[in-house]
Amino acid sequence: MTAFSFNLSDFVFVWWGLLYEAFPFVALGALLSGVVERCLSRETVARFFPRNHWLGILASGCLGLIFPMCECGVVPVVRRLMRKGVPVSAGITYLLASPIVNPLVIVSTTVAFGGRAGWLIAGLRAACGFVVAAIVGLVVWKFVGERSVLLSKHADADDAGHTREHGGSVIRDVLATAAMDFLQIGAMLVFGAGIAALINSGFSRAAMEPFASNPWTAVTGMMGLAVALNLCSEADAFVAASFYAFPLAAKLAFLVLGPMLDVKLLVMYSAVFRPRAIVAISGLVALLVLLIGVTGYVWLPMMGMGGL
Repeated sequence: MTAFSFNLSDFVFVWWGLLYEAFPFVALGALLSGVVERCLSRETVARFFPRNHWLGILASGCLGLIFPMCECGVVPVVRRLMRKGVPVSAGITYLLASPIVNPLVIVSTTVAFGGRAGWLIAGLRAACGFVVAAIVGLVVWKFVGERSVLLSKHADADDAGHTREHGGSVIRDVLATAAMDFLQIGAMLVFGAGIAALINSGFSRAAMEPFASNPWTAVTGMMGLAVALNLCSEADAFVAASFYAFPLAAKLAFLVLGPMLDVKLLVMYSAVFRPRAIVAISGLVALLVLLIGVTGYVWLPMMGMGGL
């Protein structure tokens, strides 16, 4: 008996279910991104960054609650904020935390996992995202150096497709931005949901159990999937929740790492940071998430969440 057995009807059922649940949040996120892009200047956002380094880093980790951004949209915004004088460490903290510590992602994560457990998991995700982002910001400030991580010269052009010229009505510009973001994010979601549906419909829970029960293989496997799938943080919780065989610790690693580090983000980071800085930041993020995931097999049961 083979470990993998493809059933088209099961695949379509799981794939469509994921898309049906996730797409409303993608649409809301794209619309919110359009409003932020059109109606809030970078100067307005920059005023919310305290100049005190300690306070600035901690506040930046929570700034997504006020100025929520997806992981794609936040990169060009942060690049220009840093060019306008926002401390690099604070900018990096906001860059990493904003796609996780924001209201829409918290709500979508809650809906994806459902009920009281959903709120607990959403809170854990936001807390872990904040901790990882703040630690990386502090390391950049104290050990790496504020200016040494940035490229010496930045291209004046914006990252493709994320900053647009505005000249028409507010509503038209918001909808144009939202439509472009929706198509880009939606395409990633369709692909990622397809991969999740293929795994969940093709492999039985019993077949995945040996892989999922080992902390190292489960956590690193879910982390690798997060990097490869390039999912938007507003929809990735629905994919994570579909991996029923995997424990919460591995799912948490998936939910924290994906919005901070995936293939598309590595490409976008290359327009802002030096190659060595990208390696250092990415390595530190991955190490911290790995520690959260592996140790989660111990501290999550102590919190009464081991069975989620």
